[in-house]
Amino acid sequence: MPRPLLLYLCCTAAAFGPRPQRRPPPLLKSSQNPVPPEDRPDRPPGIDPTQLPDASTAAGVAQILEVTFVNACMQLATGYVDTLKLFIAAALTAYERGFTVNALSLELAQCPQQTAGRPLMQEEVELRSVWLSLVYLTLANVRHESEASESVGASVPAEIRSQFQTFVYDVVNAAQGGYTLESLKLEDMLRRQGTDSESLGAVEKAILGQSMRVVFLTLTVRDEAAAAGDLPPPRRPGPSIPGAPSGFDP
Repeated sequence: MPRPLLLYLCCTAAAFGPRPQRRPPPLLKSSQNPVPPEDRPDRPPGIDPTQLPDASTAAGVAQILEVTFVNACMQLATGYVDTLKLFIAAALTAYERGFTVNALSLELAQCPQQTAGRPLMQEEVELRSVWLSLVYLTLANVRHESEASESVGASVPAEIRSQFQTFVYDVVNAAQGGYTLESLKLEDMLRRQGTDSESLGAVEKAILGQSMRVVFLTLTVRDEAAAAGDLPPPRRPGPSIPGAPSGFDP
């Protein structure tokens, strides 16, 4: 059975690692449609952010998530993250407005547009759900404000929460401790959590590597919105599991 294309592109991107951005990223305003990234002559084809739907409803956010997820997967293979940041900005807006992961998943399932030119394969739908959940887990860790903070924080599916909650907590603490995506090694993260990286397959490592990227970029998007004067300053993340040790506790 062939590997889903979008998952393959993400694995390819993880294998080659992140490229440095050539220009400073644009500021993103929260609770609004994302600001379009600055055009670059060598930037691969992406989307026109001015054509994105209104992000004030769950259906509108779902449409943005649908189109940006597919384009982000394709763009990651070239080393660019502009469209992934648009995906994250849309998810941040949804979090602020109190839209639960389940509500967005239902809207995505009913979304008529197919940016990939076909229905997404199950593995691709699951990857999109993981990315959305990672944004929510990260924002919950830094206690980001929401119109329904308790419900959105608890809306991450139990299976994803169990798999990634401590992982997200450690990555957030590492980022706030001065690590960057380039300096924080996946193997070190796994070792601190008692996991042998050799026991993981290439696809699992690639997904975890991209998960680290999503967490770091979520913090970046939030910080950019805060710098624009639209958010309160970041706060220390709360423990993901009460009493659970973390390899990156300050």
